[in-house]
Amino acid sequence: MGGALYDEIESALLLGEQRDLIGAAHLRVVALATSEDRLDKYLHAALDAIFQRGAADYLTVAIRDNLGQWSPIAEAGRRHPLPTPALVAAVDAAEPVLAADWLTVALHGDKSLSLVLAVRSTPELIKTLQYRAALTAHLLGYGVGLIRQRVARSARLKRLEQLLTIIESWQKTRDMHTLLTEMAEAAAELFGSERASIFLWDRPKKTLVGRPALGIEGGELRVPDDRGVVGHVVQTGEPRRVDELDKDEINRDIDQSLAFHTRNLLCVPLVGRRGRIFGAFELINKQLGNFTAEDQLGLTELAAHASSALENTQETERILASRNRLADAAAAAAELIGDCPAIATLRGTIRRVAESNLPVLVLGENGTGKEVVSQSIHFRSDRRAQPLVAVNCAAVPDTLLESELFGREKGAFTGADETRPGKFEMADGGTLFLDEIGDLSLSGQSKLLRVLEDQLIMRVGGTSEIQVDVRIIAATNRDLGELVREKKFREDLFFRLHVVTIELPPLRERGTDILTLANHFLHHFSLKTGRQTPTLSEAAQRRLLAHAWPGNVRELRNTMERVIFLHSDEVIQPESLQFHSLDSHDDAPMNLPLNDATAEFQRRYIQRHVDAAQGNISAAAEKIGMHRSNLYRKMKQLEMLSDSTPSSAGE
Repeated sequence: MGGALYDEIESALLLGEQRDLIGAAHLRVVALATSEDRLDKYLHAALDAIFQRGAADYLTVAIRDNLGQWSPIAEAGRRHPLPTPALVAAVDAAEPVLAADWLTVALHGDKSLSLVLAVRSTPELIKTLQYRAALTAHLLGYGVGLIRQRVARSARLKRLEQLLTIIESWQKTRDMHTLLTEMAEAAAELFGSERASIFLWDRPKKTLVGRPALGIEGGELRVPDDRGVVGHVVQTGEPRRVDELDKDEINRDIDQSLAFHTRNLLCVPLVGRRGRIFGAFELINKQLGNFTAEDQLGLTELAAHASSALENTQETERILASRNRLADAAAAAAELIGDCPAIATLRGTIRRVAESNLPVLVLGENGTGKEVVSQSIHFRSDRRAQPLVAVNCAAVPDTLLESELFGREKGAFTGADETRPGKFEMADGGTLFLDEIGDLSLSGQSKLLRVLEDQLIMRVGGTSEIQVDVRIIAATNRDLGELVREKKFREDLFFRLHVVTIELPPLRERGTDILTLANHFLHHFSLKTGRQTPTLSEAAQRRLLAHAWPGNVRELRNTMERVIFLHSDEVIQPESLQFHSLDSHDDAPMNLPLNDATAEFQRRYIQRHVDAAQGNISAAAEKIGMHRSNLYRKMKQLEMLSDSTPSSAGE
């Protein structure tokens, strides 16, 4: 507090010859302004200093509120009723206003506040106090300005710190409803308002959708986009502040619907990255006074960050929605087809298992659908939006297994010219399907066990461990128990995987599911080729049911694909079905009653001789030991020939 401060005061106030009026009390007023941060405490202390050395009976600094009412903010001496007309007159007067035994003069330290110094004394003395009152008012106004600037800077720094914290939390929020609620709550607290809402602009419907909206069912308010202050803001892109004195601009229809009274509000537009307005940010009812220009600036800054967070969340929700649609499609594609009791039970098991994170071991013959089961579990779990990564353990050489599963660092070995993540990292957050786990070497089993225990991996050539969150589904067609007994599979890994076991039945034990699956595959491949889906004749159905299907569902799928691409008949006959099966299952049609099984055996027996004779019925009959005409009758009886087939066929 040096000469420069006095020079500034003198220059600002044009005191000139009044410098001698600056006494100890006025120096105290200036000193307090440099050290005090609370306006009311500053004014109280300053008035007390002036009162102790003056001739006034009563000193007060009065403030006018939003309703035009005056009240003391600080005072000294014996209280008297305020001279309201003199206070009003002083606001716009350039000089002190005399009114009987009152002297009033405005403080101009902050234009956003209506402050007036009121001095009461005897009529004889009051006139002599004009210059001193003017000086006091100017010094108090200067002090008020200093404090308000300092408080504003401090508040802005605090607000910026709060903004950083708020914005950081917004960037982590991916749910739109949660984000809007967090934004409204943060803004209401930050700017001291009773309520806050974010309005998103539904342009096609010409509607503004406000959330959160307290008191409205569903917490959502819908209003026309050309009504009220919010409508004006989105249409013009200009911020608006509405005080109590401008209350005619407030949309009272909304107040009535919310059973709420809006005194004042502040609204700024939400502008996207491309400059397009997509909504508005609104604050309602400042708890103390009206919203200020500083509040408008702060809300505009907040709205810019809110716009970015909202656009990111909208984009994320669109991506998630798209990913969920893909996941739904994948889940539908992974549906287990069939109605036999074993499959019905299996569906229930999959639903229950999918809700957990337990490791799953899927057992079954080749082609029974172990990978479909793993997909079904994954796409019904809460990991459905994350990757499902499959590894065929039997196809990965032991020397490359560690690199394949855990990744590698650049230069880890010859040929490792770049860093590459492994399957565990690729499946982080999702599911890792380890197919043919029974063919994994003992060395590979040991490395896999450690990761399953602590979910930590280390890339080949790396020095730090990487935390992963992966669910394991393993599958095999081998008897792991027998492999454990033969010391070909680690017992500890077996029990680590053997938490939940799902065993798939072979197709030959699923009864009429064979026909259900056959028709499903026929329809699928017909759509791909653009042809009408053919039907299976009764004889073809019997032949499908009689076949042992050592290749299971995979063999059936391949058979139906071959039929669609190689035969154009609308009705599929038995001769269109060509099986390439292992003899170990092909002589036991277990799905049929004895009479049907006997007939099916005869069909196979005759068909093999006909095939061996390259279609020559006479040669086949001779090989079988039957007359040619008897063989024809037998083949028609077994529905191996249509009625239109000539008796000379193959001769």
